[in-house]
Amino acid sequence: MPLATHREWIIRNAKGRKFVHEPAAEAFGELHEYGEGAVVLTRQVYRGMFRTKPVTDWQEVPPPTADPDVEG
Repeated sequence: MPLATHREWIIRNAKGRKFVHEPAAEAFGELHEYGEGAVVLTRQVYRGMFRTKPVTDWQEVPPPTADPDVEG
């Protein structure tokens, strides 16, 4: 049975500490609480019973824009 990929979301603060968030909306909603220099990162992973295997490396995600004409 093939494993499905899932997306993991974290906030990394300016000191490099990482905080896990699910889903993306929660991460972006709380980003301001982590101070200047904090960013949202995401990666694709396979999740099994007892381990998680990364498919992609962490990638920075820009915050969503407030412009309704921009799709994302």
